Amino acid sequence: MDAKVKLTLHDKNILVCRSASLKDEDINTVADLNNWSVCRVDSAEKMLERIQQQHFDIIIVGVSDNPEQMLAALMLVIQKSPNSIRIVVSGNLSPTIAARVSEVAHSSLPENCTDVQLSLSVEQALKVAGLIHKPEIRDFIGRIERLPSLPDIYEALNRALMSGQSSAREIAQIVERDPVMSAKVLQLVNSAFFGLERQIYRLNEAVTILGVRLIRDLTLASHLFEAFPQSSAWTSFSFSEIHSRSMLVARFAQDICRSVKADRHLQGQAFLAGLLHDFGMIVLASHDPEKYRIVMSKATELSQPLYVVEKMNIGVSHAEAGAYMLGLWNLPPKVIEAVLFHHFPGSSPSNDFQPLTAVHIADALLPSVGNGIGCSVSSQLALKYVERLGLKNHLNQWEMMANEYAVKVAD
Repeated sequence: MDAKVKLTLHDKNILVCRSASLKDEDINTVADLNNWSVCRVDSAEKMLERIQQQHFDIIIVGVSDNPEQMLAALMLVIQKSPNSIRIVVSGNLSPTIAARVSEVAHSSLPENCTDVQLSLSVEQALKVAGLIHKPEIRDFIGRIERLPSLPDIYEALNRALMSGQSSAREIAQIVERDPVMSAKVLQLVNSAFFGLERQIYRLNEAVTILGVRLIRDLTLASHLFEAFPQSSAWTSFSFSEIHSRSMLVARFAQDICRSVKADRHLQGQAFLAGLLHDFGMIVLASHDPEKYRIVMSKATELSQPLYVVEKMNIGVSHAEAGAYMLGLWNLPPKVIEAVLFHHFPGSSPSNDFQPLTAVHIADALLPSVGNGIGCSVSSQLALKYVERLGLKNHLNQWEMMANEYAVKVAD
């Protein structure tokens, strides 16, 4: 039967690139159980051709044989079919390749994974995608008059990061294209935030100290926050204070990752998610200042979490708005998931330590940004989630770390 005819008979369409080391019988078992229509191709080129012809809900790709080629193909998949769930199957990868996989894939599975592991991985990814792409969220974001686009410098830095071959001088030359960002990078590397013992004057030295990923992520966060400047209509809290607190959440989340010996690319994703976890709050306050002020007042009066009252009165929470917008820009799936679930991490289907874990704990343990309404904008610690992940014994250490960060918030 032709694949296009099957579309009317199956719930989900799955494309398997035969570079994936999965047995056909395992794929067939999972497909039959989940009512999937399966299409198979033999190469990255054929995969790209097929996604031009029809939409696939799920794309499974192996990267072990030719990592560079398959990662390049996945970057094109993101451009051509951004809403498809991308599952990568691989053997032992170098840390650099593993980091690059985590930037483009919703899930990564070992070559010897079982049909149960595959089914669960896809189910979890589809659940998160369904929460992000709700019609009410899409409709709300569609009413925002001017959505920012990603800056050219971010795109260039992202390409340099994904290539893994650019020198510090080459990265510095990219940053130098934007004099304002160049000044910000130097200002940041010399700030108390990083606590260096000497002054840094050259961009390539700053790149060496901070790294490409950190500079890329700081560039993105600065650009997005600047796209929604605080107007005279909004006085309930300072946008710049939200941004500054987000920087501290990002750094604290990174330290939490280090405390459990999480790998460097997970640390990096936690940092980016921390930078952007409350970006949606700026979006909501900018879109309708009076309504959002009422929402914050109701949250205070009812002693309810802000995101709950947002959902009741606006139809979308700041976490949902932020996650949806980051999805439009094809940010790493685990970063988007962290932003979406940072107030209620127990809703995440994962039982592993994730960027979400670090961001939620950092946000919950740090003081909230002050505002004239008395409304807390930080998370309430989800103790059951922490216990579910077996991390309760780390809480005392994290609370002591939070006390040190709280001093920075006060400053």
